[in-house]
Amino acid sequence: MNTQTLPIYQVDAFTDILFAGNPAAVVPLQQWLADDVMQKIAMENNLSETAFFVPCGAGDEADYHIRWFTPTVEVPLCGHATLASAFVIFNHLGFEGGLVKLQSKSGILAAKRDGDAIVLDFPKQPIKSSSVPDDVIAALGGEAPTETYQVTSRDTDHVVVYRDAKVVREMRPDMSVLGKLKGRGVIVTAPGDKTGLDMVSRFFVPAIGINEDPVTGYMHCVVAPYWADKLGQKNVVGYQASARGGIVACSVDGDRVGLKGEAVLYLKGEISIPG
Repeated sequence: MNTQTLPIYQVDAFTDILFAGNPAAVVPLQQWLADDVMQKIAMENNLSETAFFVPCGAGDEADYHIRWFTPTVEVPLCGHATLASAFVIFNHLGFEGGLVKLQSKSGILAAKRDGDAIVLDFPKQPIKSSSVPDDVIAALGGEAPTETYQVTSRDTDHVVVYRDAKVVREMRPDMSVLGKLKGRGVIVTAPGDKTGLDMVSRFFVPAIGINEDPVTGYMHCVVAPYWADKLGQKNVVGYQASARGGIVACSVDGDRVGLKGEAVLYLKGEISIPG
């Protein structure tokens, strides 16, 4: 059987130490693979996301075109795998310059070096007031939320706001219930409970093959504008209280959100696929 060999990197994103933050696989390509092949690679990697990117043509606005796959579906926006991809582009692919532009299903995304960190320029994810099914609230532990919303950019993710960060930190959801959602997932968030933290959040998405996403750039494009508005400040710092945990420094400017974090290389290797 003929095979082709592809480079692969595994990067821990939104952390400056290994075995923390959110791991993402990154597969640089010269041309797109078939969609089903990319989906199978993501399933085999079994990480929350695998990012694939190809170089854009001369004269294009962006440098690369990027796509992201969970183990079960392609998603239109992913922060940590974009941070991981930018880390690989800057540090392992000989890219010159401190700013890379990435074309995606969510428009042009930019990633800029900032010392040891990388700052992503992402679109704000607006929300609207919306009820959340009683069985979902029960699956989250039954604590009464202060507010509930829905993400309007996708009309799939519920946003549940609590008064106390302890509720968010100690939550043990019933994934069998959340996995049956017709939409995608549930974001839970509360005010920060430690010095330097403005918000504490988590993101449960068993319906697309991820019980809990460890540290999520997309989710912070939802919660950062909410808390920035509540607190009357442009810059907010979020902690994602998963088992791995991670801190995301956010800057809200109109309909854009800056996400600042570091990344660490865990693995560099090759994969062989039919071809």
